[in-house]
Amino acid sequence: MLRAGKQNRKAIRQWIAECRIFFNNTEKASSKRNWEILFPMSLVYLAYLCVYLFVICPILGIALQTSVMRVFTGLHAAFTFWVFLCRKRTPAIWAVNLAITLFAAQILGLSGFLAVAIFPTEASFLFPLCLVLMTQIYTRRPIHPLLEVLLPSAVYLVCCWRSKSTYSFLLDVVSVSIAVGIAGVSLFSSTSDKLRAYRAQLALQKMCALDPMTRVNNKPTFEFLAETFLRSSPKGGHALAVCDFDDFKSINDHYGHHTGDEVLKAFALQLHRLVDNDPDLIAGRFGGDEFVLFVKKYGARQDVLKKMEVLRTVPGFAFPVTCSIGIAFSGSGEAEFQQYFDAADRSLYRAKSKKAGEVYIADADAAPLPPGRG
Repeated sequence: MLRAGKQNRKAIRQWIAECRIFFNNTEKASSKRNWEILFPMSLVYLAYLCVYLFVICPILGIALQTSVMRVFTGLHAAFTFWVFLCRKRTPAIWAVNLAITLFAAQILGLSGFLAVAIFPTEASFLFPLCLVLMTQIYTRRPIHPLLEVLLPSAVYLVCCWRSKSTYSFLLDVVSVSIAVGIAGVSLFSSTSDKLRAYRAQLALQKMCALDPMTRVNNKPTFEFLAETFLRSSPKGGHALAVCDFDDFKSINDHYGHHTGDEVLKAFALQLHRLVDNDPDLIAGRFGGDEFVLFVKKYGARQDVLKKMEVLRTVPGFAFPVTCSIGIAFSGSGEAEFQQYFDAADRSLYRAKSKKAGEVYIADADAAPLPPGRG
């Protein structure tokens, strides 16, 4: 029993943590989508108000309803016009959330007014229905729809308590309670569905972005990450290292490709230990036995060389496994990715021509040597 309770609490904490990550990572995209659908939703609601004002109100012939409907229609027309003017440029996330809250307040305010002021002797299901609908339209942090459900519900019930009979009030309490329950369950269900889709999307992205054997970035992902950083980073010292095993073909020939794969995995494990806790490093595999490491910033070249020491050898095998490394440094940070790679590749060629496990460095800012030299 206690174990089940602990597991349930752990599952709830994990769900909340995943929700926080999901909304943090998707808030910008969700806000853009919310803004895109806000104008057509506002336009549809404006059309509904106009039909109610110019068709339904004259039929019902209620003066109070007609005058108040004019106010609601005028306010929402101004709101819709503002959204129309800003529709091509997505505002800040807080502004989009505020606009959605105002939109919800208009809908709930009108439905509450109709229930309290126009039909005070009857229980109304329009307000509870609007409560449920407003939780389903937009993707936002649960705190927003919860507040937009609980606060209006409290105000609505207070107004019903002061203006309606006990019987009608109790019916409203029941209907609003059911609506709040449905809204909560639907909010939990929709959020869980979005989380499952988000997990599947992340898994697919990871599968496409990582090398399946070593679980480091594949070549396209590594190049994208490094080039994106270089385009957006402030000027400063960056470096790129190209690592290549010495005589890796003989390992495959003498010990088999399975052993060769184990060597690659062991080297990748060393790479993971190096980069997983260091946000300034990006690792990747370019194919075969060639690995790359991008250093976003460094204090001194010696610091980078010290990090590379752990990659020169791969322990744990009955035969020696060494790795030659070519490193390209850029003190200015103005070199492009291809300059880094070409300079590091030339350094690697020089390192492999000397002795096993050698490290050579080059300047990525320098002009490349003519073909056949270096």
